[in-house]
Amino acid sequence: MFKEIKKCRLCGNKNLVKILDLGSQYLTGIFPKKINIKLKKYPLILVKCHGGKESCHLVQLKHNQDYKKMFSLNYGYKSSLNKSMVDHLQSKVKRIVDNDKLNKNDIVVDIGSNDGTTLSFFSSRLIRIGFDPIGEKFKENYKDKILVKEFFSSKSYFNRLEKKAKIILSLSMFYDVEDPISFCKQIEEIIDAEHGKWILEQSYLPTMVKKNSYDTICHEHLTYYSLSQINWILKKTNLKIIDFELNNINGGSSSITVVHKNNTSYKSNKRIEKIIKNEEKFKKLKIFRDFESNVKKTKKDLVNLLDKLSQRGQFVQGIGASTKGNVILQYCQIDTKLLKGIGEVNCEKYNHFTPGSWIKITDQKKMLKEKNSYLLILPWHFKSFFLKQKVFKGKKLIFPLPKVKIVNN
Repeated sequence: MFKEIKKCRLCGNKNLVKILDLGSQYLTGIFPKKINIKLKKYPLILVKCHGGKESCHLVQLKHNQDYKKMFSLNYGYKSSLNKSMVDHLQSKVKRIVDNDKLNKNDIVVDIGSNDGTTLSFFSSRLIRIGFDPIGEKFKENYKDKILVKEFFSSKSYFNRLEKKAKIILSLSMFYDVEDPISFCKQIEEIIDAEHGKWILEQSYLPTMVKKNSYDTICHEHLTYYSLSQINWILKKTNLKIIDFELNNINGGSSSITVVHKNNTSYKSNKRIEKIIKNEEKFKKLKIFRDFESNVKKTKKDLVNLLDKLSQRGQFVQGIGASTKGNVILQYCQIDTKLLKGIGEVNCEKYNHFTPGSWIKITDQKKMLKEKNSYLLILPWHFKSFFLKQKVFKGKKLIFPLPKVKIVNN
């Protein structure tokens, strides 16, 4: 299933330097119905394309994987269950609608559309089409939309529509793409060259390093981009970047707006060249050596804390059964000795187990009624959300990243 790459996914450079090894882990997006140690583990190693003037300096996973198995109907993510994410998506759509004149029957495409949350915020007078290989489980949400239950391709798009797209979204999915250049060339084929806009959002490498958010690294995320690499890719196409901004979603993401080179409706933001210049330091290895040291220290601190609490007889449970959380649990080798259970809002995960750590997932509402001494907040990047919620008032919350911290809420 997993195959080691021998050269950079972008530029073909064969000099790939290892910068972080999170060990062999069970697939982090799958939640088994029973403990099954016979499931396969796969390596989670981060490498950097390094050296030479032609190097693109992309940070990427050392292995490719079988996406058909990874993004099966057992894949556990659902956008609508996370209020912070829903608010973010709604705000993003509002900005698009406010800034772009969308006429009746203009086409909006969402690649990796999940349960249709993002598309639902666009007017039904538009033609809304979502691509997602796990779309079958969410088909009830697409009754007034077009659902393509497969990975995106321009061929698949034109099999269903003749007109080109006015708005294209690929949120939290571009880093999953095995061949980014081919993907961008297919975006070029379907985008309205005069008025179309493509907005892609994914984790931002400099923020990942700064915030020590190693839980961003998982089997499904093949690539870890700075703006420099996105710009490098687009130079191979007839697309160009016109805007770039950072946000706090998922621990720190970049939102990049792209148009066709023939599109004169938008002017490029002057900050783009400055940002690319500021990313020069990420061409060097030192910053990644420091990142590796910080990751190891954070692991040690978290395990020591949980071990100390366990020895004192403190009852500790987790909040949020997620892909990112599974990375933390497996890398830190946290199991039921240190974490007695995990509360979750997605009922589809109840009575399932976290892969590798084999911690049982239960209804969060019921779990919060138990006498928990501490709660480990695995979706730590939504810290402000948890601190504001009434149900967490009076609780002792442990945030594992960027540094291990206990908050008496």
